[in-house]
Amino acid sequence: MTTFAELVTNVYALTNRPDLVSETELAVRNATLKMHKTDFYFKDIFETGIQFTEADYLQSLDYKALIPTWRSLKYIRKYDPVGLTAGKFMEVITTEQVLDSYFQTKPDVVYGAGQVLQLRSSTKEAYYLLGCYRFPILTALNFSSWIADEQPSAIEREAARVIFKTIGYDEQASVYEKLIAEEIVLLKQDNILINGS
Repeated sequence: MTTFAELVTNVYALTNRPDLVSETELAVRNATLKMHKTDFYFKDIFETGIQFTEADYLQSLDYKALIPTWRSLKYIRKYDPVGLTAGKFMEVITTEQVLDSYFQTKPDVVYGAGQVLQLRSSTKEAYYLLGCYRFPILTALNFSSWIADEQPSAIEREAARVIFKTIGYDEQASVYEKLIAEEIVLLKQDNILINGS
């Protein structure tokens, strides 16, 4: 696993500016986040079970309290804890799509309302499976990014570009911008689909 300190050290090597400690650490954090946000990668998906206190047709979930590194919803499925089987996928909709063409509330849907997901089921449910995209952990101590592990040069080059731009080295920043575009192509090519094609 690539550590935060290793990334920072490599950026120092690229920029020859070990004096810019805070700037380089910030650039590495921002570059890591930027690389993860270039697409919705399957490696950022996290699945977990949800248990509400009682079964009901409507459940509200404070998703950031459950998953602090939450980025975006992928799916929610009903779950049978007795048979240990995942059931029907809930349809992910916008708040405006809650009513059908007959102005009736749609069943088996999930939509966002602020910091809460609203789950409307056709049956009383207390258990669900949730799949979501998560952001990487960017703290120096607990740093965790699959991109840092598998393609650290994408993060290092973006961080170096930012440092060069910050100190007014526009020519070097421009060179790194082209290198980063190539890194992003490779990142997407290898990580959008779980199966190669």
